[in-house]
Amino acid sequence: MFTILLYDGITALILAGIPAYILWRFRRNKPHDSSWDGLVISVLVLVWCAVFFGSFIEPKLLTVKKYDVHLGDTGGRLRLAVISDIHLGGYRDELWAKKIVERVNTLKADAVIIDGDVVTTPTGIDELAPFRDLQSTYGSFASLGNWDYRIGAVDVRKRLGSYGVKMLWNRSVKVGSGAKELRLIGLDDFIYGQPDWDTAMSEVPADAVKVLVVHNPDFAPQAELHGINLAVTGHTHCGQIRLPLIGPVPPLPTHIGRQFDCGLFDYGQLKLFITPGVGEFGPRARFFNPAEISVLDISY
Repeated sequence: MFTILLYDGITALILAGIPAYILWRFRRNKPHDSSWDGLVISVLVLVWCAVFFGSFIEPKLLTVKKYDVHLGDTGGRLRLAVISDIHLGGYRDELWAKKIVERVNTLKADAVIIDGDVVTTPTGIDELAPFRDLQSTYGSFASLGNWDYRIGAVDVRKRLGSYGVKMLWNRSVKVGSGAKELRLIGLDDFIYGQPDWDTAMSEVPADAVKVLVVHNPDFAPQAELHGINLAVTGHTHCGQIRLPLIGPVPPLPTHIGRQFDCGLFDYGQLKLFITPGVGEFGPRARFFNPAEISVLDISY
């Protein structure tokens, strides 16, 4: 909560301070270089507009983006709707969760994936109720993230479970109806949990299509070694604040390389997917990176 208050304070200072400074410059009586003043004021106006848009306009946008993921040619099809990093209890509340659920339910997904960092404060657990209304063919599945552990992983699991969300906690489930079996495989959190590959893979046939559902992309090296076909992850928010040609502005909280920042990648033999998420932590801002429900149309 201190971090949220800190960034909100910085945002308020910028949004109030820049107009006050510009007004002061216009009211000065001393001679000054008008061309230099014009340049400074133009830059400050652009900064003000960027901060305002990133803090109060773009975060209200909820987008849907579709990705085609080819894992084989046996005729199997599976549509996953992926939501991650909701961070309820911080900048996001139950109304935002309801908006997400309503949008997901229009997508005709075969399964819904909730990919960790569901809550940011204890009050966020009480804002999970809209997830009882998620609709899909095979149901909703969740893996937890680092923030869920910091708040209370047991409480988050119990609440999501009471709303019909199945927890992928070192276990696998069969979904799909293709000629080849497809398994969703979940592991405990990379940072705070106890991920157990042996338990999670114990019932997975060797020739099955394996889709790993984990919060942290740092599982990628292990996933490739375990023969995973696709890893579905979040955690990075894709940087949350991005710039054209530059990409994410802040450092990414992973160790697999900055080149794996957002979207679908080939990581050796593994396909790695990183979703931008639908919430924020730290700065309330999103910039060139709106909240996204990711739709993975998998062929296998």
